[in-house]
Amino acid sequence: MADATPTLRSDEDLRLRDRVANALLQTVPLRRLEGIGFLGAIDYAKKGSGRQPHRRRHNRKEHSIGVAKLAETYALEVEIEERDRKTLVCAALLHDIGHGPLSHTLEPVFEERFGINHHRTTRDIVKGSTRFGSQILDILKEFEVDPDDVLALIEGQHDGKHAFLFSAPINIDTLEGITRCRAFVGPRSAFGSASAAVRRWATSGRLPQNDFDDFWSLKNSVYNLVINAPLGRLLDTVAQSYMAANIDRFGPDDFLKTERSFRASHAELFSYLNIVVNDEDDLRSRLPKSWLAVDVKINDRKFFVDESVELAAPHQIDARYKQTRSRYSVKLEDLIQG
Repeated sequence: MADATPTLRSDEDLRLRDRVANALLQTVPLRRLEGIGFLGAIDYAKKGSGRQPHRRRHNRKEHSIGVAKLAETYALEVEIEERDRKTLVCAALLHDIGHGPLSHTLEPVFEERFGINHHRTTRDIVKGSTRFGSQILDILKEFEVDPDDVLALIEGQHDGKHAFLFSAPINIDTLEGITRCRAFVGPRSAFGSASAAVRRWATSGRLPQNDFDDFWSLKNSVYNLVINAPLGRLLDTVAQSYMAANIDRFGPDDFLKTERSFRASHAELFSYLNIVVNDEDDLRSRLPKSWLAVDVKINDRKFFVDESVELAAPHQIDARYKQTRSRYSVKLEDLIQG
């Protein structure tokens, strides 16, 4: 059976039952995700890698297993037929298979320079058109799982009755991912367990308003404490500036590497990340001057609950769970000073 370290609770069972899931986890593309950090450059703000979830780095494979466990939990509780359950679990396992080194951090540069992103790469890996060959496709066919159904779920294009597990504004991917992000800065939050919330969702037959309210509050805190925190923005911008300034040393094949092999080719990039974390007071003098004028695009997001809307049906999720966005640009130099 497949295991992943839990995000917040040491007693969560993250073993997967379906044989197709465990067959997929033995493939090179899914094993590669062990070497892809979950949060991108900000993962390198962690010093050490303790056993407790909030004291170590997480990876995309752990997240993928966690999402697959949520899909399996829901499917078993509502007694979805085996064929559909296998499709849901496979889609959950494979939804992030196309992520590259440093995850979302470097993806904008890869897309701009090489036309590569994790969505297209996921499709290519599942379809067997990358250097990994047809490993994934062969297993899906062996277990009679339609790869087109899997991709439609991942891409939010499926029209089946359980597609909302992937496409709704609050879905199994975000429930697992935001909970895992919160573990990066500490072990406690009002929203304690994604698996418990999904189980209540499945067994009650209705949307779990209290769970979703706590989750939305958690999402707001994660964006403030982690995703949009100044350190995260600095790390992302420095990594992107390095890649853009040294683009002749990068190629499309880099996107399919693990971070370990990527680091072997681009050790200087990780040296700069170390400078950001450890030499904050002297950062301006340690970075190339040309980088200081780089425009940093800031996307601030705030999440809040509109309590005047009762959550009685899925179409009301958007009405109850609101967000505001503000976009602006600053120079890297101003970000350092700020």
